[in-house]
Amino acid sequence: MIPLTHCKNKKIFVLGLGLSGESAIRALESGGANVSAWDDNDRVRKNYFEQGKIITNPKEISVKDFDVLFLSPGIDIKKSPQKKFIDEFRRKKKTIICDIQLFVDEISHRKRNDKIIMLTGTNGKSTTSMMIYHILDKLGKKVQVGGNIGSRGVLDFELSDQDIIFIIELSSYQIELSPNIKPDIGILLNISPDHLDRHGDMDKYIDIKFDIFKHQNEDDISIIGLDGEIVSSEIKKRNFESNLISYKNNPQDGNEIAELHVDGEVSRYDIAKYSASHKITYPSNITACIACMHAMKIEFNSYCEYFDSFKGLPHRTELIHEYKNIQYINDSKATNADAAKQALTIYNNIYWILGGVEKYGGISQITKYFSKIKKAYLIGESAESLSTTLFNSKIEYENCVTLRNAINRSTKDAEKSKSKVTILFSPACASFDQYKNFEERGLEFTTIVGELVKERNEIRQIN
Repeated sequence: MIPLTHCKNKKIFVLGLGLSGESAIRALESGGANVSAWDDNDRVRKNYFEQGKIITNPKEISVKDFDVLFLSPGIDIKKSPQKKFIDEFRRKKKTIICDIQLFVDEISHRKRNDKIIMLTGTNGKSTTSMMIYHILDKLGKKVQVGGNIGSRGVLDFELSDQDIIFIIELSSYQIELSPNIKPDIGILLNISPDHLDRHGDMDKYIDIKFDIFKHQNEDDISIIGLDGEIVSSEIKKRNFESNLISYKNNPQDGNEIAELHVDGEVSRYDIAKYSASHKITYPSNITACIACMHAMKIEFNSYCEYFDSFKGLPHRTELIHEYKNIQYINDSKATNADAAKQALTIYNNIYWILGGVEKYGGISQITKYFSKIKKAYLIGESAESLSTTLFNSKIEYENCVTLRNAINRSTKDAEKSKSKVTILFSPACASFDQYKNFEERGLEFTTIVGELVKERNEIRQIN
């Protein structure tokens, strides 16, 4: 935990007592700030109060008494019961930030000489962040990774060493609440429609993603993926004060070629070996990683072998079990259609489990990737809407309502096949109708599949 010394004696209101909120309170109080806090969830407030902490209701205080509002990124201002309170901070032009901005300001305040890599995009953020971390760690660098990934927030980084490389994954919510970030290396992987219920429209979402580069200058590096139409078109409209590296994947004669475009010159790397060695990463993840290493002046030959030892992330095209002719793949992290598309391109003879809280456009944007689907199994609140797209695409489907039913039904169907098949849990939807998050959803898939395979194997042994 980092004591936030730059906030000493400041009066700060913390709204939201989740992981980032509680972490911020510890860091702020350790640095000498005067902290007041609130959460709209009764249970969370009760737990916080039982720890001996004081709860302050925003409706009973004045905004003028505070210097800064810390806002947990998960809070949707438009839907928050504290919208009036938040809007008053805005009206008075007071600072509203999250933990990312607090971390950056503390690093600057301490005049440290660390390198900060910030990475965003609609899909692939976590995999690419961990891949970069894996390679730098293997190279013996002092490196830490956190942010919108796992359970480690940036205020839980360690500052005992000097000259650390910090890799920070950023969601659009965090960028929106970090108005003055300036990464040494900023990376934008891709943009596709997501979180539009929160941000309002696609233009706003795009602008937020590009804000990662907003304060960079000639000392910094911007890395941008060109594989998607949105980013390729947007990059032409924008001016960059930083040094720009763009990248794309350019398959040639059956090989995967990573292309970097720097100062009018093109560098090419054959990555077919690494992208085909396992089914946990995609060529764009690897190419973004190569671009980052190039920005750090690290030669390809010194690290390329480490792609093979990268094991991927839980809940992202994760092989859970193999039973008879069936492989079970947990891709619960695919919370939108574009993320699910990646898995649909990898596997064959797919029995697809999907559904949850539907994102903008549903799955209509990825119908051209349906050719390998044998049958679909729908769960959650979006089943009816998703079934319309499946029906129009002539994909057989059934509404299973729950994940357990979907696993049982897909297994029975898959067992009838004489070929090797994949039961793919790639929901293409958010999890919040039935689960707290995609991790809980993925763990339930893993548990149910484990029970089913064990039961099936026991029956086979008896027979």
